Amino acid sequence: MFKKIQIAAYGLLSAFNVAVIGQLKANEFIVLLFAPLTFKMKDFKDYPYFRKIIFAMIGLLVFQFITDIFVVDNTAQNFLRGWAGTIMGILSFIFLFRTLDTESAVMTFIFWTMVKNIFFTDDIVDSDMSYFKFKIVPILASALQLMAVYLYKRGKIMLMMGVMMCACLMCFANDARSSGMLFFLGAGIIWLLNRDIQINRRTLFVFILFGSIVFELCYVFYVKSVLSNQLGGGHSSSQLERLENPYNPFELLMTGRGETFAAITAIGDKPWFGHGSWAKDKNLKYYRIILALQGGDEDGGDMNLEKADSVDRYIPSHSVLMGGWIACGLGGFICVFLIFWYLMKMTFTLVLKAQALPLYPVYVMMGIGLLWTFLFSPFQHLRFTIPATGCIIMNGYYDWLYMKNNMDNEEGDDGEPVQEEEEHLMLN
Repeated sequence: MFKKIQIAAYGLLSAFNVAVIGQLKANEFIVLLFAPLTFKMKDFKDYPYFRKIIFAMIGLLVFQFITDIFVVDNTAQNFLRGWAGTIMGILSFIFLFRTLDTESAVMTFIFWTMVKNIFFTDDIVDSDMSYFKFKIVPILASALQLMAVYLYKRGKIMLMMGVMMCACLMCFANDARSSGMLFFLGAGIIWLLNRDIQINRRTLFVFILFGSIVFELCYVFYVKSVLSNQLGGGHSSSQLERLENPYNPFELLMTGRGETFAAITAIGDKPWFGHGSWAKDKNLKYYRIILALQGGDEDGGDMNLEKADSVDRYIPSHSVLMGGWIACGLGGFICVFLIFWYLMKMTFTLVLKAQALPLYPVYVMMGIGLLWTFLFSPFQHLRFTIPATGCIIMNGYYDWLYMKNNMDNEEGDDGEPVQEEEEHLMLN
């Protein structure tokens, strides 16, 4: 019961900010209070991926310190904010790994996250499009995960597929393309991998080829529907209309996630040690690149530049991987990439082999979301959302590995030889 109270408080209090060294989320005080009590040194030996992720986070902190103090001479306010974010990420992984370790705990976390989004997220919306994207979609995603687990445990796979596809269509109709694609891919993966198909290189190639063809056909239909005002809203139609070839999905990706491509230029300017924590875009060089990718003129327009000049002017980077490189150079990127690599290895294992686990739909949807977050979401997600998702994936992976070892041991008891299991699974 106490653990469920902790989880409920963690989920609800994430909606509130407290001004301490920048801003802390209110739920991070729970992490500060209980992380030292939940940490067990033997976890480093028992769970190798947990150890590797924590060490990679510590490595990131070291590279932040080197860049901020010895290379760019960053301001105390900025480097303290940067270091605090990484430290909170480390503590969150420690606390949540031991907290989100059962099916009941994960379902409780998803439920209270949904409740938080129902009551405490109205302040981040300023239009009909942003209302659906930032208010409705998070609620829809949590509700879909809860419903998917309920239906999956009862074997109602096709009904679950129908619910997920309805959520997908709702997102595409309301300019929430990335969420719609997440639900579409999740439904397709769950359906395919519950068909008892033997996964090997040949079948994987066929799936990728078939999936690419289906994706392109659906994308062409989507573009035609948006341009004829039959689907989507003004945001989607304005984006597609300014593309030279709207039927090229990579052009849409560039205009929709221009911050990621601007980050490449910022990395090229200071590739070895980076720009420092919370680095400023002093002459709006990188903001101008975003405007160019989004169809603006060379200067981006006086009004846009005035708006950009009135805010904090941080170097834009909607990518956790790129953000680590921008902040603390190649070393920081390597540390963030290792975290990404370890989490994705566990995710791929769960997606391919853990269909027997009741939380399988959650692992699929969170795994796709985790991939998107590392590639196309702000660096601060390494502190706020990746620890929870990563710990759910990590606990699911070790649940699967424990179940697999038990099954192997039972087979060995019947006289069949059992191969010794490695500390962690190496994907074939």
